[in-house]
Amino acid sequence: MCLGSRLKTEVLEVREWPVFANLAEVQRSVAEYFDYYNHERLHSSIDYQTPYHNIHQQLLQFSTLNCPA
Repeated sequence: MCLGSRLKTEVLEVREWPVFANLAEVQRSVAEYFDYYNHERLHSSIDYQTPYHNIHQQLLQFSTLNCPA
C-alpha cells in the first residue's frame, strides 16, 4: 500500500465533513501526517522500524564501510 493510500485511510476517512476549513489546514494536516509516517509509524516491510530510522541506519553502515581506517 502506498503513502497516498495510507494518508487517505488514516487521515481523511476518519474526519467529519467538511474535511478541512481551508488550504492551510490541509497543508498542516498533510505535513503532520508525513512527519508521523516517516518518524513514528512502524512499517512491517522494514522490520517494524520507521523509514527515518531505517535510512539512518543504512547511511551509518554505508559510511562505516566506506571510511578508510
